[in-house]
Amino acid sequence: MLALAFAALALLVQPDTTFQTPTATPTVEAPDSVEEAVETATEDVRRFRVRPVFSPGSLYSGSKGFGVGGGIAMDHALMPDDHLQVEARLSQHLLGAFGEYVTGTPANESVFALVGASAWTTSKTRFYGYGPRSSADGDLFLNRRALQAEARVGWAPAGPRGVILQPTVRYRYDLVRSYEESVTGGIAALRPADRARLDATLGQSRRGIEVALSALRDSRDVRAMPVRGSYLQAEAARFEAIDGTGLGFTRVQATGYVFRPALFRIPFLPDRGAIFFRANAVVTREDSGDEPLPWVYLPDLDRDLLVGYPAGDFVGRDALSVGVGVRGVVAQAIGALLIEGVGMTQVGAAYDDIFNEFTPAVRLSQDRPADGEKVRMQPSLSVGLNLHFIDRERPLVGGLIGVGPGGVALASLRLVWGLGDYRPRLD
Repeated sequence: MLALAFAALALLVQPDTTFQTPTATPTVEAPDSVEEAVETATEDVRRFRVRPVFSPGSLYSGSKGFGVGGGIAMDHALMPDDHLQVEARLSQHLLGAFGEYVTGTPANESVFALVGASAWTTSKTRFYGYGPRSSADGDLFLNRRALQAEARVGWAPAGPRGVILQPTVRYRYDLVRSYEESVTGGIAALRPADRARLDATLGQSRRGIEVALSALRDSRDVRAMPVRGSYLQAEAARFEAIDGTGLGFTRVQATGYVFRPALFRIPFLPDRGAIFFRANAVVTREDSGDEPLPWVYLPDLDRDLLVGYPAGDFVGRDALSVGVGVRGVVAQAIGALLIEGVGMTQVGAAYDDIFNEFTPAVRLSQDRPADGEKVRMQPSLSVGLNLHFIDRERPLVGGLIGVGPGGVALASLRLVWGLGDYRPRLD
């Protein structure tokens, strides 16, 4: 997100008392206590604010084309510390809208709530098939519609540095209307079983309710550019279809980041920087055992699993990735901005059943594992730059380039999630 900050200078002008009598001079009552003075100053800061929101990632996407995206954000709209945000995105192959309202954050409230929703339609969702053995040449574009809505309550009994519990209810609507080849011969290269599973759900709207409980702990010293601390989150969710299919499944996922100061400071850089470790895991099981899940309910793994691979390349019930990276300030600009460099290497894979298919081996080619073979992990290397305000609490915009066996791909960097960050994806 590209945020613009403007500073306003307030001039304090004393009243002209030349022609006033002493009795006409206004009097100012001192506050009864220091706490009252602080409270008054805080209320002045917590005034209703409106600011524009711009989404730089909407300018171009390899699958969605050129476009534009943005909206309006409002702070302290209905109550102190709340946040309301509405956005829209219009591009060549995607039309979507998003909105959320948050009553507060763990830093200000021990109990807070969030409601959010997104709706979108696109004709360019990439599809290679189901599972790690899908064909790399069976590349299709799906014409999809989707709607997601969520209501969440957060409870931070020990404050923002303690464990935060978040019971959540979600509603999902998904529809795959049609598909077409993205490259000549894509349909022919698709595995017959994968095409049959896709055709079985074509044109059928799928609806369901998901109930989840997540726990997270955030001990980062600075949210935007952490050097110490960790961010740990785990969630267990139960999905039940309400479209008459009787589908049900359970999903458990966990994500973790650990930050430590860099071992040494490079002399010509203005900042020592940090080294971080990352891990992500997802396990999904449907009630019917071996009965495959519809494609729309498989985890969206591309951005969270490995950076730099094509969208849709990693599809499976389960997933695992681990990585290590470095980050730090590489330059300062105009005395108000920091340019941060980021580098990260990862290995990971998607699985039909991680407990039977996992192996610690790594493969450097795009060849898919054969039936009965273990699934080797794939590597990726990513480098990028981010722009921050000098207080390190307000990131502006950033980009990340990922390199893997499939080549070079441009990806957006979203290294760590915020505590109240819902934002269902529009693509």
